[in-house]
Amino acid sequence: MTGNDLITAMNDLCVAYAKAQVAHAMAEHAADQDERAQHRAHAEYWDMTVSGQYRALTEAVGAALPDPVEVESFLPVQPLPTGEVEIRARDGHARPVLVRLSGAQALALGAHLTAYAAIGLDRINGKVAELLPRVGTAEPFTRPPAHATTRAEGAAATRAVRVPAGAQAITAAPQPADR
Repeated sequence: MTGNDLITAMNDLCVAYAKAQVAHAMAEHAADQDERAQHRAHAEYWDMTVSGQYRALTEAVGAALPDPVEVESFLPVQPLPTGEVEIRARDGHARPVLVRLSGAQALALGAHLTAYAAIGLDRINGKVAELLPRVGTAEPFTRPPAHATTRAEGAAATRAVRVPAGAQAITAAPQPADR
């Protein structure tokens, strides 16, 4: 069904609904029982016509709209060199669907999705922290020894790293002090 066919079907539905409403109003203001019965019969005919046209129009609109899409499994979101962000998906018929957002739009969308996810989890007594992956603890940095007297000795000591047991440590020679 084309766009013009949909508009024609909508117009036909509106005309039939208007005729049904007029028939109902005329039945209420009829002068006698025979006239009232005639207008009620017209109203019933137009009500049934409206119901059938509405069902047909609903099916036509449903068929014309695209099916829900599924996000691609490989690189569904990509930043572009133009500063835009691209989201790739496929509809129910495997046709590609592409959404291109500006950087600001992508940032706003991400913030909204995060907020709605947190609200949704809160409603089911879920916690965001339970769903996020755990971050491992980092080894603490070594501080320069207190006896370091020159800047070069302090810099060399600062570059020291913890070495696992059994491994050999490679030390850098102290660099001359910057002047």
